[in-house]
Amino acid sequence: MTRFNTTFPHEYCECGATVEIDQQPHYRHQLWDIPPIRMWVTEHQFFKGTCRSCGQSHFGQWPDWLPRGQMGAGLISWIGMLSGQYHLSIRQIQSLLREMCRTTFSTGAISNAQGKLTEWMATPYQQVGDYVRQQDLAHADETRHSHKHSVHAYWMWVLVSGSFCFFLTQFSRGKQAARLLLGAFSGYLVTDHYSAYNDYPRDRHQLCWAHLLRHFLKISERRGQAGAIGKRLLLIGHAVFRTHHRFANDPDNITIYHRRMQRLRRSFRDTLEKGKQLNPVIAQHTHTQCAYLLKDEDLCWTFLKDPIIPLTNNRAESALRPYVIWRKLSFATQSLQGLLFRPMILTVTTTARQLGMSSLETLREISEQGLSRKKITFRFPFDRRIA
Repeated sequence: MTRFNTTFPHEYCECGATVEIDQQPHYRHQLWDIPPIRMWVTEHQFFKGTCRSCGQSHFGQWPDWLPRGQMGAGLISWIGMLSGQYHLSIRQIQSLLREMCRTTFSTGAISNAQGKLTEWMATPYQQVGDYVRQQDLAHADETRHSHKHSVHAYWMWVLVSGSFCFFLTQFSRGKQAARLLLGAFSGYLVTDHYSAYNDYPRDRHQLCWAHLLRHFLKISERRGQAGAIGKRLLLIGHAVFRTHHRFANDPDNITIYHRRMQRLRRSFRDTLEKGKQLNPVIAQHTHTQCAYLLKDEDLCWTFLKDPIIPLTNNRAESALRPYVIWRKLSFATQSLQGLLFRPMILTVTTTARQLGMSSLETLREISEQGLSRKKITFRFPFDRRIA
């Protein structure tokens, strides 16, 4: 909301003549401020009547449009945004509402609001998952997820394609969990060198070169022949990035690009062979790492098949990073509802933000449809992509 205060010059000049006022201001100064925030409470009063003849009681009926519970769509969407986008715990949300709106809701009421959102977000959540699995390229990654009532570790998985991010909580980090995440996905998949993805078709699987560089850096810091192998691998890795960036800036020289990459690939393979031949007693870790990577050497070069395949898995890592912060700042999930809520709210808010949409308005639209007990018809603009 914008308010205007106007200041005009004096009506008369010092010479005695009148001053003609311009149609437009010659200078504008805007002062931004936040007014005191108050909760908007609407009380619905239901009256009772008594028949004057027979004494039968009559009660005002609950309107179909009036939602049950104490929280409206705006408050529920705020709770969802504070959780999914700003990573606040339930107690932190309770404290913020008390400080900001001078009102207190129990932690149970806030948890119930998240539970309602979980039910309403199921449709757009599934739509994002189906959409990502139908794309030609996706990134996958996973990180640990804490759950209070489980002695076993849970995991938060993510599958990212363009601006769309699909999160999934699972009790395992194994191959079966990876299969559930990928579903019917059949495009090019970019991952780190984690074995859970080994069942994915090799001709459509690309390893992340950023992860490889980190491994090469560690090897290069070792002594003797192992360190020399690591330094050589590190040089090759940086050369791969430089060559790829040059081709991205000048895609017409595809013949030169492939010739240089094939030369780097031969050098890469030869260096891994030398590392594999190191004495496993003296250089055990380097010997094992080179042998392991040599086995999957073809997965490092899948990007040569199609220019749409990137060198790194940064998309998935960037999508998971806010959740890692949330995991550190907040407590573990306490119930099955929490296990369902976190991946859903992350999917909706992260995708909305990546698309340039307001996550608050997105959650408000979903909440309004849910409170009205209507079918959730909200859909993300799947034809819109932001690189």
